[in-house]
This record gives sequence, structure tokens and C-alpha cells, in this order.
Amino acid sequence: SQIYVAYQNGRVDQALSLGFLLCWIAGDLTNFVGCYLTNQLPIQIVTAIFYVNMDIIMISQFVYYKLKNQK
Repeated sequence: SQIYVAYQNGRVDQALSLGFLLCWIAGDLTNFVGCYLTNQLPIQIVTAIFYVNMDIIMISQFVYYKLKNQK
């Protein structure tokens, strides 16, 4: 829902900071690595991959709107 709201408003670069997004993806990546290395249940690994993908989408949105709104 955050991704859709950011798409509607087109102002995600004012709502979130890049530092926050980078910390967020770092946490989700370490969660994924931990799930993988400790042989967690497949649903936990799939969920971790889902979160990393959502982080990548949010960072992509941030960069896109940052560049778009600078013009």
C-alpha cells in the first residue's frame, strides 16, 4: 500500500529518506541471509525474498521520483 500511495502522490522522496531505505534493505537482506544459512522453513525464505523485492521497488521509486521532481 505504501508503494501505491507513493505512486499516486509522486512525492516519495519527501516522505522517506534514502538512509532509512538503505537501513531497511540492509535489515531485510540480513534476515534473508539468516533464513537461508539456518535452513528455515520455505515460507520464511519466501517471505524474506518478498520483503527484499519490496525494498528494491521502494528504492527504485525513491530514485525515480527524486530525479523526476528535480526537473
